[in-house]
Amino acid sequence: MIKVLNTSDNGRVFRCSSCNKIHIEFKNLNFNFNDKEFKSFFDYLISLDGLHWENKNRNIQYKRKILIPTNQNNMNILLNKDELNELRRLFILPVFKNLEFCRIKYDICNN
Repeated sequence: MIKVLNTSDNGRVFRCSSCNKIHIEFKNLNFNFNDKEFKSFFDYLISLDGLHWENKNRNIQYKRKILIPTNQNNMNILLNKDELNELRRLFILPVFKNLEFCRIKYDICNN
């Protein structure tokens, strides 16, 4: 059984009662986190300055200029600032609905 925590045009966040993990699907990406991993990735997403990275990487060949490294040395997640903001919005509601994270306060500044 799953409990949907949030949705957007391109994704959704849900918790599976069998494995107790939080699953995120966003476009063609899939993340599967325990609570600690979810919070850690959320913290990282909130700290990313999309405008800074789009400017810094403006001359790279990729269409999307915001690169998020993964544990795979040969793989990064590529986003533009609109995708970054949508992914952040997907994460916000589950964080504040989950009692373990309810004391966390973040302000998101849309670039």
